[in-house]
Amino acid sequence: MKKPTFVIIFIVFLIIALSIARVIVSNNLSTAGLTLLKFESQLNSYKIENTMLREKLLSHTSLFYISSQASKLGFVENKTSFTLTKPLPLAIKQ
Repeated sequence: MKKPTFVIIFIVFLIIALSIARVIVSNNLSTAGLTLLKFESQLNSYKIENTMLREKLLSHTSLFYISSQASKLGFVENKTSFTLTKPLPLAIKQ
């Protein structure tokens, strides 16, 4: 007769313990959700900043931008070519 009462007490104790564990886990998840939301917003802002920096890098490495900056600094395009030797003919007449 003692076995059924022990089983019932054990089951009630197990239900109470699991209920308390569920409350603790739910509480931790609810506070972790706020932290996760903060990290996601930071990640989105970093993605936007990364995209803007990538666009700025591409515009600064374009040939048009480089040539305009070179002309502002006083560099000029060399129109004449200088060679030390005469170019070889493409075909030799026989």
